[in-house]
Amino acid sequence: MTYWGVDTMSTSGFLRAPRAIRISVAIAIAAATGVTALVAPLDGRADATTSTCVPTANALGAATGWTEFVEGNGNRGAESEGAIAYGGNLPTAMTVGPYLPSGFDADDAALVVAGSHGQYFNLQRGSAYLTPQSGVNFNGGGHYLASNPIDFATAFTQLRALSDQWGAAAATGTVTAGVTGGNAALIFTGSSSSLNVFDLTTAQLADLAAGKHVGYDVPAGATTIINVPGTTPTIAGQAWIGSGSSWSQVNDGNIKGVYNGIVWNFPDATTLTLNYGSAWAGHILAPDAAVNVVGGGHNIGQVIAKSFSSNLETHFNLFPSQACVPGTPTPPGDSDVTITKSASAASPHGGDTVAYTLTATNVGASTATGVAIRDELPAGVTFVSATSPCTQLAGVVTCNVGSLAAGASTSVTITVLATPIAGAGPSSQPQAYHWMTPYHPEAQVDLEPGQQRSVSLSCNSGDILSDGDFRVDHVDQGTGTFSDVKILSSRIDGLGLGTWKGVIRNDATGRVQAKAFIACLPGRTEAADRQTGYGDSHRHDLLADTAALTATVALPVGRTSTTLTCPSGAVPIAPGYDLSSASAVLVGSETDDDHRTWTFTFDATSPVTATVSARCLHTTTSSVYGHTHELRFTHVVTTVSVPGDTAAEGNEFKVICPDDAKGVTATFLLPPGVQHWGNDPRMKERAFRLFNQTGSAKSATIDLVCLHDRTTTERMGTEDPVTVVNTATVTSTSTDANSTNNSASASISVQPGSSTTGLVGSGRATASAFSVRVASSMPGTGALTARSNGTVLAQGSVTLRPGRSTTATLRLTAAGKRRLGSLDRVTVEVDPTRGRTTTRTVRVVR
Repeated sequence: MTYWGVDTMSTSGFLRAPRAIRISVAIAIAAATGVTALVAPLDGRADATTSTCVPTANALGAATGWTEFVEGNGNRGAESEGAIAYGGNLPTAMTVGPYLPSGFDADDAALVVAGSHGQYFNLQRGSAYLTPQSGVNFNGGGHYLASNPIDFATAFTQLRALSDQWGAAAATGTVTAGVTGGNAALIFTGSSSSLNVFDLTTAQLADLAAGKHVGYDVPAGATTIINVPGTTPTIAGQAWIGSGSSWSQVNDGNIKGVYNGIVWNFPDATTLTLNYGSAWAGHILAPDAAVNVVGGGHNIGQVIAKSFSSNLETHFNLFPSQACVPGTPTPPGDSDVTITKSASAASPHGGDTVAYTLTATNVGASTATGVAIRDELPAGVTFVSATSPCTQLAGVVTCNVGSLAAGASTSVTITVLATPIAGAGPSSQPQAYHWMTPYHPEAQVDLEPGQQRSVSLSCNSGDILSDGDFRVDHVDQGTGTFSDVKILSSRIDGLGLGTWKGVIRNDATGRVQAKAFIACLPGRTEAADRQTGYGDSHRHDLLADTAALTATVALPVGRTSTTLTCPSGAVPIAPGYDLSSASAVLVGSETDDDHRTWTFTFDATSPVTATVSARCLHTTTSSVYGHTHELRFTHVVTTVSVPGDTAAEGNEFKVICPDDAKGVTATFLLPPGVQHWGNDPRMKERAFRLFNQTGSAKSATIDLVCLHDRTTTERMGTEDPVTVVNTATVTSTSTDANSTNNSASASISVQPGSSTTGLVGSGRATASAFSVRVASSMPGTGALTARSNGTVLAQGSVTLRPGRSTTATLRLTAAGKRRLGSLDRVTVEVDPTRGRTTTRTVRVVR
């Protein structure tokens, strides 16, 4: 055993109107709105004067904010991270909207199906319009909408005109032959930070259909439009971001919010087929096409189509609210309020003041009325002040800023005190500790032949995912083997700390039975009574980084390893991976001797891209009543001999935790020839199923990270920084064109420093007293003195409450009674029983 912690340790095509008819429709729309029409010549391309870059709000019109926006029917087999809208039928069961932002209003539409619908929808945020009103699990407080919020006919008339207009723009970039990641590719090179337009030739499209890769060499944030010719295009291959000899395969991490202006425009397509070997990067604008995704990775962007068929996920990555696009400005439309937020200091010390700047902007085309900013201050900061027109009540700051004209913005400032977190002195209760109880939800997964499923599991609200995976249990006899079941993804879902998502595919000709499981840590310890006589029974939070560690690697044929590393004071949990194809398998998932790293090992039969991930769990709990505790772990490592002729379902091998610990994360490393069909999580052990048909016994390593039932005893304060995430939202009473850009966050990392106290805001003077608020990380008392130029004006004491602010009232001295009325600032000194003396100049109010 090794230790760490303090101990030791299918749709049809559609006929498309001739271009002459389509142009007349575009002219009619433009004339009706008073906008000068842009008419392309009948050969499909205009001259260079048509590629004018026009700053535009919500350029995709009614499709703004929708990850899937489809005029007709859909056939879906996996979740959409964003909102979806279908003008026809959607006979499917799927999860919708898990990645919609926290500011997305529960009353706003996130799911629209105008025709018939399938069995159920798990709607994570927002509301739904369906007929009949049935089958929706509203997990974000939404409800059924009484009427359809979308006029699909009008929307797609405008989108077809937009696709034609962008398709008529003159090319500004070049498309050349090159190499990306060792593969033949077409390189799209553009230098403009605003707008790059590319025209594919018929020959280049044929190259893409044959599997040639795509390389994007364009500035991040730029609008990039790729116009594709033909009525029935097919695109295969893979996609890369980079330049020269440095390329990275596209993934969520390097595309989302960075290259969110890439649009593949198919103005003439009636059928579009995607058979991609990596994730698809970019929005699909194909308003007349039946879009069919027949293989490959997920879509990172919006899909605008006549119909849409895909068994893969669509990931949340919207075209920018403001972008420079070809052609003429769009006609006036709805308002669209958005918000940004920043902090004056990224790493303040406890007791320092920090100013948040919040800027609300109307990026829409008409005036926004009743604009309001709301900021619910999180634990870890204390309100000091805010600029007009903001008010504060119980830690919630509300700023009613009124109306904002199109393009206008307004800013407010909220000043807070970073709550002190440093410790001082011996533990007040050296025998106190807390219990913790992990648990493991699971779900049965049945797969028909050829079926691919996305499966999501969640811990209880507030709890922390520590592990997750599939276990294959059965393949119908004579229809294939266990190796025909492909695990494409098993990873942190990104929706908070407690969610997992896996993707599994059945390549056998019969049915498959499997199980998905996760292991969960409690988000808080059990309560402990410190027996002080003051009713201070309490619990501590377990702390895990919100942002997961990730790395994307190109795997060559053979065995490849890659490692993630947590910072000091943290250990990796919830290891996961996502593969661009099924040509690789995970054969190793191991924490190393230093217990801060996690190493993933893959065997690949052809080149494939893997994105690996893990979350860092801090080994110190949150501070309560001025103290913290350490988590205790044991890493149990076992070497087993796997016979050369195991059963088809594999032989079972167990790893068992110590008596006072529970298993939370499985680890393993397999030699060539041994395969892993999954493991079964039990409270104190893991049962691995290992398969070997090489004819020779093989040694394999199976491990288990175990969390002990109890924390260590108390330690005063914390030596580790505390991350405080503050999220603000903006709303308006007018119709908002885009509900997905109404929230913003700013993070600060509060450093312990040496101060255990801090003064909050200004002091208030009366005829006989002077009062001021004091925040503290430690219990005890504090002696306070107010001075001016060395003269003592007031003195007093206060009982300090850890993690809170308390008002101290100081009695004026004779000098204070004479002079305080004429002073606007004084120096206040706090001398706590635990920690060093703190001195600060405060403003005097009366």
